[in-house]
Amino acid sequence: MQILGNLTRLRQLCCHPSLFINDYEGESGKMEELMSILEESLANQSRILIFSQFTTMLSLIGEACEKEEISYFYLDGSTPSRERLELASRFNNGEKEVFLISLKAGGTGLNLTGADTVILYDLWWNPAVETQAATGLTAWDKSRLSRS
Repeated sequence: MQILGNLTRLRQLCCHPSLFINDYEGESGKMEELMSILEESLANQSRILIFSQFTTMLSLIGEACEKEEISYFYLDGSTPSRERLELASRFNNGEKEVFLISLKAGGTGLNLTGADTVILYDLWWNPAVETQAATGLTAWDKSRLSRS
């Protein structure tokens, strides 16, 4: 169990050092790359789903989006079922271009055909979970971040 715990901590460190190091105030190359991809994708009028298994990572991404004045929807395990369907509908109708989603909470039962790009910020242990998250899209692209 200790080995799995250490692997998880290493994965968090790779996502963003502040997930592992308290009071970290430096940069994250992976986050910088994500924001670059978002900027380029939004300039090309893409509609983007960003999945992470860590809700704390989604919060950091949300903060970065707010700093860049990028509006987004957010869904994690605490989002009630009725609200999930409403958020999916609003996203599909074009209300916002970015949707931040917990991989396990949003990987099943949502029809997000309004997206044309999927970014798997960090990978799950089981690739089938990732595949399920991307199902139902009319077109999708695993970004350069997926194997970081």
